[in-house]
Amino acid sequence: MTRKILIAAWAVVALAAASAVIWFYAAGDVGDPTEVTAPPITAPSPETAPNTTAPATDQAPTSTILPAARPEVTNEDAASSTATSAPDGAPEVTTGGSTFPTTTSTTNGATASGEGSEVTPEELGDTVELELAEGTEARFVIYEDLRGEPFTVVGATTEVVGRVNLNLTSPAASRMGDILINARTFMTDSSIRDRAIRGPILNSEQFEFVTFRPMSIRGFSGTAEAGSEWRLLVEGDLTVRDITRPVTFDLVMRWGEDYRLEGEARATVLRSDFELSVPSVPFVANVADEIGLELDFIAIPAELG
Repeated sequence: MTRKILIAAWAVVALAAASAVIWFYAAGDVGDPTEVTAPPITAPSPETAPNTTAPATDQAPTSTILPAARPEVTNEDAASSTATSAPDGAPEVTTGGSTFPTTTSTTNGATASGEGSEVTPEELGDTVELELAEGTEARFVIYEDLRGEPFTVVGATTEVVGRVNLNLTSPAASRMGDILINARTFMTDSSIRDRAIRGPILNSEQFEFVTFRPMSIRGFSGTAEAGSEWRLLVEGDLTVRDITRPVTFDLVMRWGEDYRLEGEARATVLRSDFELSVPSVPFVANVADEIGLELDFIAIPAELG
């Protein structure tokens, strides 16, 4: 009798494991990634544009970053996220109704907007408009117990778009737009884990993009010359699925020759803040609540890309 009970118990465990794998594959069956261009940065109207020249003080200036027009992607509720207030001491900026010229592309039901200044770098003057380029990669890092041993999971994607307007004479007046990361393209060391991330965890079939909307930046100083480096704090709203939370990134940014901007951004968020539940599967336990977010980026003038 005891032997029959043990056999039945092992059969249940084996069936549960097989069902979990099958469910992962079924749940992770999402559509192809939607091709989007970087959203345009909304410009202030001439009547409301403030004087954002960096103040002549010993403290690093704070500038308000103008939010970009959010593309109409499948994140149904993400577009309604509320902008956070600028930190104390930051200049107040209103966006007005003026925007850069845009073009619209539609693929697989999603719409995104982009722009082109149609000028050469020599003609750009004090402000250089840059887009994230090849070599940009977004990652998440999280710890778990895998088969009883600590394991670090790293998920990465190069499907990232974003835009920066860098003011060369007064970097504190620079602006950044929304950064969009395609959740359908994260890859780890396991295809089964990838399908779980794309499917039941991030639900990327419905909410295709993870979006960061910058709202303010601290730490700019001096002017932008070849070799300039800044250590910044970028505050903004991070939207994962249909949940938006304020997040602050530590950012190191370098301005090099040939109008090339490079840098690394790092932040830590809580999985529970975004209600990201990890399905219970055999061999995986104690998944950490903390998630490290990383962005290594290269931005160049769009006309040179």
